[in-house]
Amino acid sequence: MAGPKYFPKWLLNCKEDITQTKEWNAFLLELNDAIQQQLTQNHVQYFTDLSDAEKELFMQRATKAIEGGAAFQNMYGKVSMLMDQHLNEDVARQLMEDSPLDTKTDLVVEGAEEGVVSLLKKWPEMKSKLHVCLNQPLAQPIRQLSWRLFLTNPKVRKTYIDLLNGNPRSAISPLDLEISQKCEQLLISEPTFFNIKGSVGAFYAMKATLSYHHALQRTNSRLRDTDYMLVVPFVEVTSPGLSRREPAPGKVVALMVEEFLTFLDTRPGFMLDSGSETEFEEMKGFAQKVGSILQELYPNLASAISDAYLPAREKIVATESGSQVLLKEGLTELLRPIVRSMLVGYLKMETLLYVWDNYVIGLDAPGFSTEWLAVVCATMLGLMQDKLKEAKAPAAMENVIRRESPLLAVPQFQYEIKRHHYRNLYSLLTADQKAAMPVLDPTQAIHPPWRHWYNDLIPPYTKPQDRRRAREEREAERERVQQQKREAETQRREKEERERKRGEDEYMSAVSAERARLEEERREMQRQLQEERYRREQAEQQAQEQIAMLRREVEALRHKPKSPAPSVFSVGSYISRVLIPPPPTPASGMSQPVLSTIQESRTPVRTPSRQATPAKQTLSVVLDFLGKIRHSMDTIAHGDGSDRQRLDRETDGFIRQNVEDLKQAQVEVFGHRLQPGEFESLTAQQQQDSSDKMMQLMQRWREDRRAQELASRR
Repeated sequence: MAGPKYFPKWLLNCKEDITQTKEWNAFLLELNDAIQQQLTQNHVQYFTDLSDAEKELFMQRATKAIEGGAAFQNMYGKVSMLMDQHLNEDVARQLMEDSPLDTKTDLVVEGAEEGVVSLLKKWPEMKSKLHVCLNQPLAQPIRQLSWRLFLTNPKVRKTYIDLLNGNPRSAISPLDLEISQKCEQLLISEPTFFNIKGSVGAFYAMKATLSYHHALQRTNSRLRDTDYMLVVPFVEVTSPGLSRREPAPGKVVALMVEEFLTFLDTRPGFMLDSGSETEFEEMKGFAQKVGSILQELYPNLASAISDAYLPAREKIVATESGSQVLLKEGLTELLRPIVRSMLVGYLKMETLLYVWDNYVIGLDAPGFSTEWLAVVCATMLGLMQDKLKEAKAPAAMENVIRRESPLLAVPQFQYEIKRHHYRNLYSLLTADQKAAMPVLDPTQAIHPPWRHWYNDLIPPYTKPQDRRRAREEREAERERVQQQKREAETQRREKEERERKRGEDEYMSAVSAERARLEEERREMQRQLQEERYRREQAEQQAQEQIAMLRREVEALRHKPKSPAPSVFSVGSYISRVLIPPPPTPASGMSQPVLSTIQESRTPVRTPSRQATPAKQTLSVVLDFLGKIRHSMDTIAHGDGSDRQRLDRETDGFIRQNVEDLKQAQVEVFGHRLQPGEFESLTAQQQQDSSDKMMQLMQRWREDRRAQELASRR
């Protein structure tokens, strides 16, 4: 029995909480009653007396009987709620403690993938639950495990391992060198194999698988080209476990051999390439199925294919008139190489693995594989109908398919299949699950033990047709109730969707208003900045003019000629103007001579200290003014004291957030984080387009965070 180490911790905690709920206890009680009723009806005393197969059958019948009951539904809802709660708690813990680089959505998906893989490893018989993944590409861990479960054949792997241990030479083809050269050439030349190009491990795994496949045939003829193409998806799925510098280990090659040979044995007849008449007829039937889809959904394309193959089918038209024959014959030739390689080399690897995922999970459903391939081929032709209608010859159509099919993406196929084919495909895929499971007849009560037969009433005997009619009535009533519940659930979801859309509209309106307000504030600040800049320029210009004027005055004083012999009167006049007050008048009553007054006034005057020139004084004033302006601008921009520290912290936070946004934008645009030098390897136009997309994403995220902050402050 597998230990708990195979399961993630959140799943184990969820299991522990479920087993302690009242819903689980009520479900177990009802399940026990249903099993006990079966034991009584089959005259079995103890459940342990049954074999393992009988126990499983009784459990399935009991579960099927109570599946639509209230206890089952309550338990199902409780399980869903607890799983969601524990998974989100585990992701929240990782975000807080581990600080991962992945987003919360990525962590939720990874946790769910880990839980699915652990459950499938524990109970591989639950692989049919993967049918819910119809029309979806599987995640890499689930893809590897699901291919292993649906293509398992222990006998094939054991034979290969025994050969390697006993006689390794017998597992190698005589044409091993030719196979190696062709594998290397194919991996280098085929553009859709870009992911495994240059991988040593992928090359050796591919070569070893094909060499063993050819050795089993015991023939000197070469391998078919389709064999080289069909092994590539298995190499791609195994590539995460292969080294790009070293050969693949034997365990990995053995698993790939098992899956590849099992796939070849389960192929429909129209995919084989032996040239037999039976396989050719199956190919015609497949082409007719594809033609029916084209005529229903893409009638113009069907007519174009019929017209393109008309010259080569004149004899057929003469004997069997009608476009049906032309369309079937044309599609037979057009689809033969596509189907035999199962679209390998036609679709890019991501889209190809999506097609193969759905093919593999439907291997246990009879008829699903053929129907799925027909739908895929018709959808592929329909997506290229504009180009195909321009081709007027078979060769031109084949060239169009070769050129345009690698451009098709997974969402294009998903949309068309969901729109036209999903319901029929899902019904075909789950037909066995909907088969009638023997259920309990509620009209039959539990017979009491024989020692109490005299105390209880024996249930009245009812005819089989009466029980059948009563059961049909109950089933009809149950179906009516279920339909009412589904309609109520649909109405509830529609109401929630309307409310969600209304809330989104209100939120977007508030965001738009906030953006408009911020834009208005930004424009007002720009206007004020322009005015301040203009005032400073005017002040600077005036200061420059004053400096220039002072410089001119200084130069004029410096070059002014001196008087050769100044008179006493001129000297006295200058000194009296500059140093002493004017002489007294006769009315003042003072009779001292002028010269004595001048001499007396000279006695107390001291020589003044040397001062800066007017030019230097003006320059000092201007520099001091500019220094104060710079200091004011620095204080406005960076703050002061605690404000400056808080601004620095917020700036660091914005820088880190910007780096995170840039990494996330790379994931959104390129699908992965860019390696050093990867962006420089793009063309100039690709760099410009990618930069614009990333800047738009970062700007939108920044505005959304700003709007959320404003909303929280309100």
